Amino acid sequence: MPGRADVQAIEANGAASEMLPREQQVRAAALRLFRDKGYHATSMRDIAEAVGINKGSLYSYIRSKEDLLIPFFEQALSPLVVEMEAVSADPSLSSTERLKRILKAHILNVAENLDLLTVYLSEWRQLTADSLSTIRGQRERYAALFLGIVEDGQRVGEFRAIDPRITALGLIGMCNYLFRWYRTDGRLKPEQIADVLTDLVLRGLLA
Repeated sequence: MPGRADVQAIEANGAASEMLPREQQVRAAALRLFRDKGYHATSMRDIAEAVGINKGSLYSYIRSKEDLLIPFFEQALSPLVVEMEAVSADPSLSSTERLKRILKAHILNVAENLDLLTVYLSEWRQLTADSLSTIRGQRERYAALFLGIVEDGQRVGEFRAIDPRITALGLIGMCNYLFRWYRTDGRLKPEQIADVLTDLVLRGLLA
């Protein structure tokens, strides 16, 4: 049974949701359902019922479930790509400092946007080929920038000469997998988790 604090939090969230424009209510409800039930298991009726409208009325705001999924994915990855481009373009930063900053940014992004990133990392392959092209482009751009940091660090002798592509993909996967085990009420704060994982990485990567 939920305690009084839990009930108050639920009531507060519900009140806040009621104040949102209807389209935002639809998207917020869809995000919760995709996270809890999965994309395929969530029906348009489920979304309509969560918002408190008829299923037919839902089509005034969206055309399909995929119309809801695409903006979630764009929101999930775009901030990381922007951050990565800024870090990569800063000539004052060493490769080690670049790597530290982007690892922390990635980990904090997952922790602070857990619902959004959970849906993104679990469901991104559900999009059609046309819709996936933009998302795939973002993923490839981010991975290429990450790889560039590793290769630069190896070139100047900061990082050990191990396979840079496997290293980059492994580090991205480590950060992404946070969505499987991170809990907002856990023992460590996101910044502390970022420090632990960054220290682990650098002890294995630094020359």
